[in-house]
Amino acid sequence: MIHVGIRGGKHHASVDDIGRIEMTNGTPVLEWHVADEKRWHSASDPAEGLRQSVLAGTPVVETRMRVQGGDVVQRVWAVADHGGLVVVEFENDSPASVAVALTRGDVITSRPVPNQPIPGIELPVGSIALPLAHRSTVRVALPFGDDTGPLDLTALPSAVQVSRGWLQAVEVASRLVCADAPIATSFDEVNAARSEVLVCGIPNPKGDPLGALIGGIELVRLGENPFIWIDELVPLAERCLANAHDHPRFMLAQAVAGLQFVLAKAGEPRAVRDVAKAWSKVKGAGSSGWSARTPAIVIANVEQSLLAVQPDNTGVLLPRGVPDEWKGINFEAHGLCGPNGVRVGFAVRWHGENAAVLWESTSPDARLVSGVDAMWSNAGTAGGEALWLVS
Repeated sequence: MIHVGIRGGKHHASVDDIGRIEMTNGTPVLEWHVADEKRWHSASDPAEGLRQSVLAGTPVVETRMRVQGGDVVQRVWAVADHGGLVVVEFENDSPASVAVALTRGDVITSRPVPNQPIPGIELPVGSIALPLAHRSTVRVALPFGDDTGPLDLTALPSAVQVSRGWLQAVEVASRLVCADAPIATSFDEVNAARSEVLVCGIPNPKGDPLGALIGGIELVRLGENPFIWIDELVPLAERCLANAHDHPRFMLAQAVAGLQFVLAKAGEPRAVRDVAKAWSKVKGAGSSGWSARTPAIVIANVEQSLLAVQPDNTGVLLPRGVPDEWKGINFEAHGLCGPNGVRVGFAVRWHGENAAVLWESTSPDARLVSGVDAMWSNAGTAGGEALWLVS
């Protein structure tokens, strides 16, 4: 299930793995069907073999349905116009005309839709059909609120434009750059997790205190005022560290580094030191294994593979080493949470079997070492380059 919406909005929509759209404002679910020259195709039919993806990990969902000679592509995203809209676009990527049937007749359309029976398929009362010519697109919209005034759907931002806007928003926290799988896939998952936090908010602290803690930290990293979060985050951190055995250590480490960043941003150096001291006293934690894929878990798992703050307040770059599937792939990570609220970035370029690393931090006082090459440290400097010997 993928959530689409606007940042901080009251409502959002869920898009399931067949492109079915459910709004949190209580309006009916929207399903879709396509008629080509031969027959009707229903997204709910497993035989159709739908393929779904998101654009760069952002809340822009693309679902492809195979029809005669090509695909019909459904794209779903949200815009803030008119109080918030879910835009649903259909593209006919096939050589012949098709018709798209929708199970809600109250969608906003760019032109009047004939109120007539739809032959060849049984659909709920009020369903509509939209003709879609060869290599053309059509849009409809679902409003979050009651603003359904005059609207030019073609003037709304495109899926690509919205995706780029989301990337700019989520990369405020940290910018993770890679063009090749599997690293690029992991980085896209972080974008998706941050988008989820911006669309849906943080989990309930009563049921998921560590998830709420990391989620609140992420909102500050994404630009929210740290002062409105400190009073909530600090007690959560105390609770999670006091019950360290209940939580995976990599998530606690992410929370500690993130909270130091929040406190440093709020101008609280003493509190930063207190967090570091509390972290140094944590002797045990729960298993590093996990099965769920909540936003907090995804963000913590990826960022902790890039930089981890140890109990002695040392930041370790690539603390898990370089996985075999990462070797030979160039990547960059900027704006990671390091010791004492410092932000750290580094880039890896491969020279044969070894890694040329360019690195920087916002303070030379943060101690950094390598989880790849035990001979390297930042030696009290705020940036530089090195060649790491990779075993």
